[in-house]
Amino acid sequence: MTIETTGRWASVALTDGEGVSLLEISRERMNHLSNLFVMIRELLKKRALQIGDITCIAVSAGPGSFTGIRIGVSAARALAQALDLPMIPVPTLEAFVFQGSTASAAGPDSSGGSAAPGASPGPIAAPLFDARRSQVYAGAYRLEGGGIRTLVEGKAWELPEYLTRLAEKADGSVVFYGDGIDAYPEEVLSCIAMLKARGIPAAPAGEEMQLQRADA
Repeated sequence: MTIETTGRWASVALTDGEGVSLLEISRERMNHLSNLFVMIRELLKKRALQIGDITCIAVSAGPGSFTGIRIGVSAARALAQALDLPMIPVPTLEAFVFQGSTASAAGPDSSGGSAAPGASPGPIAAPLFDARRSQVYAGAYRLEGGGIRTLVEGKAWELPEYLTRLAEKADGSVVFYGDGIDAYPEEVLSCIAMLKARGIPAAPAGEEMQLQRADA
């Protein structure tokens, strides 16, 4: 089971050895505490599973909403301790290299632009989260041969510095993710234009794939 509460929407996914089998997303903005265990119960019910059938719990560990991270990590930790299961913290920014690469039962749009694990190198995932005052939590990553290559370090950046660094480091097509796209549309579009002027395809991810998702 995977838990995602670092962003605007909370989501939970069940996975097996073949990849994601089911995803549940709450569209209620920042209402994670009320919805998280309801979604877990609904997922288990849809798969005709019991909580004891879960073998491992992964949780998105941030950066992101401080309150959201506390809710998700606390819930994952409580479940892991109660069920005596391993808990895996997943770096939220790096997870975007898998956005859209899994076949989820929850959404019509499964095209995030990322390569499947082990496939040839995919596009560069460029997630940026609004940290206010022209700052973002951001990074840039590419999935290569099943591993993640970091092109821009994931951390808190001044927005102009991050976009400049991204434009310098990009050596292939770029897909932008995160709520920073809406918070700083002009700056992101300017970076896209800069990349395209260098012959590098760049665009925001589709609306359904822009924000954090537990299936990634």
